[in-house]
Amino acid sequence: MDGVVSRGSASGERAEHAGSRPGTGPETPARDTSETNDTDDTNDTNDTNDTNEQTEQTDNAETTQHQTRTTTRRSTTMPTPRRTHTRTLAVGALAATLVAAAVGLAPQAATAASATTAATPAATTGDEGWLRVGHLSPDTKGVDVELSSLSGGKKVFELDDVTYGQVSPYQELPVGTYVLSMRAANAPDSTPVISTDVTVDKGDASTVVAYGKNDSLKTTAFTDDLQQPGDGKAKLRLVQAATTAKKVDVSTSEGTAVAEGAAFGTATKYATVDAGKWTLDVSGSGQQGTAKVDLAGNTVSTLFVLDDSKGDLTVVPVTDAAATASTPSGGVQTGGGGAAADPTTQAVHAAIATLRSLFR
Repeated sequence: MDGVVSRGSASGERAEHAGSRPGTGPETPARDTSETNDTDDTNDTNDTNDTNEQTEQTDNAETTQHQTRTTTRRSTTMPTPRRTHTRTLAVGALAATLVAAAVGLAPQAATAASATTAATPAATTGDEGWLRVGHLSPDTKGVDVELSSLSGGKKVFELDDVTYGQVSPYQELPVGTYVLSMRAANAPDSTPVISTDVTVDKGDASTVVAYGKNDSLKTTAFTDDLQQPGDGKAKLRLVQAATTAKKVDVSTSEGTAVAEGAAFGTATKYATVDAGKWTLDVSGSGQQGTAKVDLAGNTVSTLFVLDDSKGDLTVVPVTDAAATASTPSGGVQTGGGGAAADPTTQAVHAAIATLRSLFR
C-alpha cells in the first residue's frame, strides 16, 4: 500500500437525504377455524386399526416434510430480495443464492473477516443500471427494504430483515427514478423509518446507504467504480459511517496511510494496492480499532468503517467486483448472530444471468 493516501471527503457521493415518507402495506386477512366432527363409535375395530395405522404413516410423512422445509428455511443467514412481478416465485428462488435472511438486532458489532462478495454485476445489455442497499445505522433495528417506481408506485424488489452492517447484492434495474423505503422488519403497515428518491443511470452502479443514529437517520448514494485493477492488485475505497467519530484515519499496521481525515457520511476515492492480507488500524475522535482484511487479486472492495459493540471502531470489507478466479471465500460476521453468505462465483453468475433474462 505504499503511497496510498486519501484525504478529506467523498469522491463519488451523489446525493444525501434526511426525513421519511409515510406509507402503508397490505393487511393480512384473518383465518377462520372450524370444528371437527366426532368419529362414529360403532366403526368396526379392525377397520379402525387399519385406518389409524394409515393415518399415522401419513402424519409421519407430513411431519418429516414439514421438518425438512423448516430446516431449509432456517439455514439461511442473509436477507432475501423479492421481485414483485408475476415471476416472483422464480426470482425469489434465484435471488436466494445471492443473499439470505439475517438474524439479530442492532446495535451490534460488525467485525471483519475476508471480504464478503456482494453479487458483482455483469455488463448491462440495454438501458439498465445497478443498485444495492446498505444498513449502516447502529441503533436502528432490522428493517424491510422496498424499492418502488416513482411513477405508479409499482414495487420492484424487497429485502427482508436487513440488519446493521449488511449490504445487499446489486440489483439490475431499468434507468429511472425510484422510491426507496425502509420499515421496521415484519411491520408492513408501519411508517417508514426513512424514505428517499434514488436514480438509476444507464450502465452505472450505485450503493445507497442509511446511516447515522435512528433519531437523525440519513441516506446517501455513492457511485461505484467497478473497473477491476488486474492480477496481483486490489482496488479499494473507504466509507466512513461510524457515528462515534466525525473523522477517521486508517493505516496499515506498518504505518502506511490508507485514508486521512475521512469525514462521517463520505467515501474516499478508490486507490489501487497490492493484493493480500492486511491489518488496518482505525482511529478518530479518541476511538480506535483494528481489523484484518484479505484483498484478493483483481478485485474492487469497499471498506465500511462502523461502530462496534464496545464503542470503538471496526472495518467491514465488502467486495464490489471480482474476477471468477479470485472471488474471496468465507463470510463477514455482522454481529447479528450470523455471517453474510459468500456464494460461489458460478452460482452468482448463473443466477444473475437468469434474472436478466426474466426481466428483459
